[in-house]
Amino acid sequence: MFLDGVGVPGEAAPGAPPSPVVAARTPTLDALRAGRLAAPSVYRELDAGLGHPGLPQSATGQTTLLTGVNAADAMDGHYGPWPGPTLRRVLDAGNLFHDGVRAGGARLANAYPPGYFAAQARRRMRPNAVAYAALAAGVPQLGAAEYARGEAVPSDLEGAHLAREGGRMGPLGSARALAAIAAAHAFTVLDVWLTDAYGHAQAFADAKALLERVDAALGHLVTDPAGAVARGVTVLVTSDHGNVEDLGVATHTRNPVPLYAAGPGAAAFVGAASLLDVAPAVRSVLAG
Repeated sequence: MFLDGVGVPGEAAPGAPPSPVVAARTPTLDALRAGRLAAPSVYRELDAGLGHPGLPQSATGQTTLLTGVNAADAMDGHYGPWPGPTLRRVLDAGNLFHDGVRAGGARLANAYPPGYFAAQARRRMRPNAVAYAALAAGVPQLGAAEYARGEAVPSDLEGAHLAREGGRMGPLGSARALAAIAAAHAFTVLDVWLTDAYGHAQAFADAKALLERVDAALGHLVTDPAGAVARGVTVLVTSDHGNVEDLGVATHTRNPVPLYAAGPGAAAFVGAASLLDVAPAVRSVLAG
């Protein structure tokens, strides 16, 4: 599960607005951070700076997470939000979706709304690095039809932007669908991009509610007898850069980003210290 723009909160300055990351009720993430789960688990804080000054950006951070290549080196600095020709070449050369396809199948689990595909057809929609990486590996983008069948997951873990018979999927339905998708594929990603959008908008209530939905879904994935970990899936949650943890600014931050891993392959992430360490660890899990 990729959470765009979620850093580890630093010490709050006097008079700073509350952080939704601190205020949100997240018992599953708290338990993962404290190592209180029955399943093997790892918590790390990753440097998102990639050895470059300035504020980390989405295109370089996501490309690094997906390839293990220092994308900021490739761009001579942080770059975003969308990958241009240089970063697309890095993703084309080999990313984790390619590895997943070779290992038995890969899936981008997001259910994209009809407007997304309409904008694509009009060439008015630039894919982020996650979506581009999937397409580069031949992994299709899913839409309303797959969502209606329970084969794709809304990025808000609710389904507010998609119509579905029987009502919105919600966090529990999203988690059940995501667990089934992950159990059927070697590598699965859910791109939760709204966390970054809420950080830029300094939208405390929206961000807090979304983080609580993320945690509720994770509760099923990592602790439920029918969840992903119980099916032998390793669950990984991480981010590309800080943002929503500090609503005192409308920009990204240089805070470290969290990494949570649970399940049979969690130990592969014990030594992770930066964004550069994520893809090699995922590859080691895929290799078995």
